[in-house]
Amino acid sequence: MPRFPFRRAGALALLLTLFIPEAGALSGVSNWAQAGVNAAKSAGLEPAAFASLPAKSPVTRAEFCSVALNAYKAVTGWEVKPSSSKPFNDCDSADVVTAYELGLVNGRGNGVFDPKATIQRQDLCVMLYNVLDAAGIRAKAIAGDAAVEDYPDASTIRGYAVDAMVTMVDHKIVNGVAAAGKPTQLSPSGTATREQALIMASRFTDTFEGQADPEYDPNKAEIPDEPEPEPDDPGNVLDNLPKTKEEKMELVYGKGGEKYQSAEEAKANMTEISVKVWRLQPDGSKLTGTAYLIVNKNLAPIYEAVFDEIYRGKEQFPIKDAGCYAWRTGEHSQGTAIDLNWEENMEATINADGTLTPTTGTHWTPGEDPYSIPEGGDVYNAFTKYGFLWGGNAWRSKRDYMHFSYFGT
Repeated sequence: MPRFPFRRAGALALLLTLFIPEAGALSGVSNWAQAGVNAAKSAGLEPAAFASLPAKSPVTRAEFCSVALNAYKAVTGWEVKPSSSKPFNDCDSADVVTAYELGLVNGRGNGVFDPKATIQRQDLCVMLYNVLDAAGIRAKAIAGDAAVEDYPDASTIRGYAVDAMVTMVDHKIVNGVAAAGKPTQLSPSGTATREQALIMASRFTDTFEGQADPEYDPNKAEIPDEPEPEPDDPGNVLDNLPKTKEEKMELVYGKGGEKYQSAEEAKANMTEISVKVWRLQPDGSKLTGTAYLIVNKNLAPIYEAVFDEIYRGKEQFPIKDAGCYAWRTGEHSQGTAIDLNWEENMEATINADGTLTPTTGTHWTPGEDPYSIPEGGDVYNAFTKYGFLWGGNAWRSKRDYMHFSYFGT
């Protein structure tokens, strides 16, 4: 960071002004942080709540809501109307409520927000990542000088925050934390000071300003939806879900079609979809996130409908890992199978005595591990409703609790 040299004042009045904090400004900003904090202030990122607060103290959950909300305004240029709703019993901050309703942050459950608690660095990244989601910004993948893998503590990032931290490190919005005599750490569970939070938000705004998708603007007049196809329209697969294997084959491969025989052929029949999912936080609360999946293009509407039902379900089932297409054996090579939260939903062989030996993942403990998929739960019900079979009960030779497949293999 560039340093601003200290200029001695020749008059007492001028000297005194150097120690009078600006209205709404942090106090005691570090020399190294001065330029970044000034840039954040110029961009309108410093909230009024920072008035005279110590710059080197940890930022709180409520305070960073204000920063994230200001970052949302800066990158989008959209008007943000304050909300009059009261979702929390312990916090009535208009910025917190507005950030909550935009999907930038979640509470801790049972009407609790915990506004004065400090916030971890990985959660700062998640909130900024949610700004991208709320603005319809798709951050480009960058394979540059900065990479999460370069940090020795990268493995300590919690699953729900991996995508967010990778994005923020790739775009140099978050840097490592240096300690004397030790390798630079990413420190995902560490806290950030107020001045560090402002600098992160300033870098974020500089990187993504002007990239918002106008279609995501909540103030934009709604355009009437196109008329839904009639129920007997064969093009509307959700109104005419295939029932038999033959009908499923025709939907996926066309009349008389066959399975793809090469990676090139398979890739030509895949498409990318984005779906909303719940991301679990360390405190047990959940944030809205986005998962991107490569799926069979003819099943894309069905996959989207499945994930929409999961997201809207009462469980708010959290999804950490999701993978569909991969050119390997089985239905993954066809884009007709998906694996979810594989570590917590093991694949296992069934032993002669009925016990299970894991072959992929480590366990399946629904009711104990929130990432494990319960039979009869929201995930199971959504996939089976749309014609998928579950590896947790589809075969006699093994269990594959992570796996849902359209043809049952």
